[in-house]
Amino acid sequence: MSKVYTIEELVEITGIPRRTIRYYIQIGLISPPAGRGRGGFYNDSHVSDLLRIKELQQSGASLSTISESLKTLEGATYKREVWSRQEIIDGVEIHIRRDVEEKEHKKTDELIKIARSIFKGD
Repeated sequence: MSKVYTIEELVEITGIPRRTIRYYIQIGLISPPAGRGRGGFYNDSHVSDLLRIKELQQSGASLSTISESLKTLEGATYKREVWSRQEIIDGVEIHIRRDVEEKEHKKTDELIKIARSIFKGD
């Protein structure tokens, strides 16, 4: 069973700053944490990936070289997804992946309108 870590624990174990870890997630160098928001957690694979990246950087490899190396090793990279947050009422939100929102904007607008009417009792 894999141990779970907070981002603070990752920083402590790897010596890599929090901001850098988040950047690595954003560019797809490491996978995003499991869970959402402050409840997100990391596991042993994150630790080993970060330590591998650190080692490769110390040997002079650029991030693009490291990214290509990791792609070859793992067969894929992790893509960051951008989501749109639509508040329906206080405490109720709908999250729509940005590419879906752009492609299906009429349908997503209608969905939001219907959801608001359900909660307002219209």
